[in-house]
Amino acid sequence: MIKYIYRLIGFVLLFSCKEQHKNTLNLKYIKNSKNIYLQFKNNTGKDIIFLVPNSLEFGTKNIKSYSTRGSREEDYPLNVYAIIEPRQFSESFQKKLDSIHNTYLTEIGNSAFIGDERPGDGNSALYLKNNNIIKVKYKLTIKQSPPIEKYSSKFKQNYYPYDKVLKGNYPEGEYLRRFSKLNFGKAKFVAQPVIEDSLFINITENDVNY
Repeated sequence: MIKYIYRLIGFVLLFSCKEQHKNTLNLKYIKNSKNIYLQFKNNTGKDIIFLVPNSLEFGTKNIKSYSTRGSREEDYPLNVYAIIEPRQFSESFQKKLDSIHNTYLTEIGNSAFIGDERPGDGNSALYLKNNNIIKVKYKLTIKQSPPIEKYSSKFKQNYYPYDKVLKGNYPEGEYLRRFSKLNFGKAKFVAQPVIEDSLFINITENDVNY
């Protein structure tokens, strides 16, 4: 009887995992030399609109920070991040996202910052048909200021938590919420992909780009 219950529980867990991935947006990482590809597969049963971060943030347990890319990069032994290659967005939806972003900046009195973003700032809007796959390309950057010191660590890619941002009190949360609530016709908005695997990169001082 106990063995039967264990088998039944195992079947339920396996079935649940398959169901979870059956009706979701799935993300898989692909690393190729100095490039990283985010491969998204749409298993939701509908055409979808979703967002991807324009920069991929990497962190390591040796540095108490979510990311080594920011305004204090000189404080970190190694700076590891990836910037999206340009013009991979869905043009019409990107225009709507950018318009909402600029309108919101004007509302809160920050219109002076419009157009002043770095290449890795913000988000890109993508459209993906049902059962289709799309690959988004990023250029990996690994920096260290001289003098180069011996350093080694395992860096983990930290995917932007859209689900938390949309629900929480984050600076960019409001304009992203406004975009997510637009009428996309037959398509639907999906906030967070199911990550099939985590991306870890082993880095030493020999991997530094100048």
